[in-house]
Amino acid sequence: MDTVKNAAQNFASTVNGTVNGAITSNGGQTILVTGASGFVAAHVLNEFMHHGYRVRGTVRSEETAAKVRKTHAKYGDKLSFAIVEDVAAPGAFDEAVKGVDGVIHTASPFQTSANDNEKELLQPAIQGTKGVLASIKPIVNMEKGTRPGHTYTEEDWNPVTYETAKTADGSTAYCASKTFAEKAAFEFVEKEHPPFKVSTICPPMIYGPNAHSVSDLSRLNTSSADIYRLMNGSEKEVPPTNFYAFADVRDVANAHRLAYEMPEAAGQRYFITSGNYSYQMVCDIIREHFQEVKDRVPVGKPGSGLGQEVYKVDNSKARKELGMTFRSLEETIIDTTKSLLELEKTTGEA
Repeated sequence: MDTVKNAAQNFASTVNGTVNGAITSNGGQTILVTGASGFVAAHVLNEFMHHGYRVRGTVRSEETAAKVRKTHAKYGDKLSFAIVEDVAAPGAFDEAVKGVDGVIHTASPFQTSANDNEKELLQPAIQGTKGVLASIKPIVNMEKGTRPGHTYTEEDWNPVTYETAKTADGSTAYCASKTFAEKAAFEFVEKEHPPFKVSTICPPMIYGPNAHSVSDLSRLNTSSADIYRLMNGSEKEVPPTNFYAFADVRDVANAHRLAYEMPEAAGQRYFITSGNYSYQMVCDIIREHFQEVKDRVPVGKPGSGLGQEVYKVDNSKARKELGMTFRSLEETIIDTTKSLLELEKTTGEA
């Protein structure tokens, strides 16, 4: 996700990144948020409008705009929309960016089961980024696995190649798409010397409550579905953890705004993460705090934590430079579970 600032126009893009300049007042400022109907974007909308910004969201249709308007009704006319049917199309955002002060770019596919990695993951992420200058999730090296003894920071880059990603498993291809998108943004700035700078926000797995429109639990966003399967009875055993670091979606949204507002963040990368986790730890939290679904949640080996030695993560740069604090795994999972249980009621799927 990136934020870009210009003396006349500010451009912030969010696929874990922001680019900014000095913000002394947000009164009258308009922020463009691409992919406004998405899981992360819904919280980005809340974060900016709660702090007084006006937001223009891009969506694929008027029907989708109506859904976002409903979930964010309390903000009234602070929220408007631009229709962008294909984010990867040349000039897709030409009209949408007119008159905005910043752009948060969240419109990028998140799925781990693609039929064609290049067509469904790699190119949409790269072309969408080039079109609106966004960057995304590029730090953890999936090929290294648990990597005991290593601590991931902003200095790490996922080293996967484009050729490898084309035929890799879905998780590897997804993470690769974010790496290529972020590099495309920085390369654009280096080559074109535009009147703005880019900084990126890089979270690992993003969990937290849903703030976007969900009409069917079978169509949850990928990370919410990842938690829901642990509490809906579909998993009889605690599954192996493949990705041992997480972020709360509200912290990710907060990071976008803070990086947009702080001139010191220009040109920087920020690893936004609360720390390590495992599915066992998630199951333990749900079973402890939600007796009504306890029998649906796999038991596994309670209290075993991560289960093995794994890599560590370091969020000290975001704490120091952005002044961030981070939610705990317990708070994130409790709020995620509450949100999913409420969705069971509202969708009639309890």
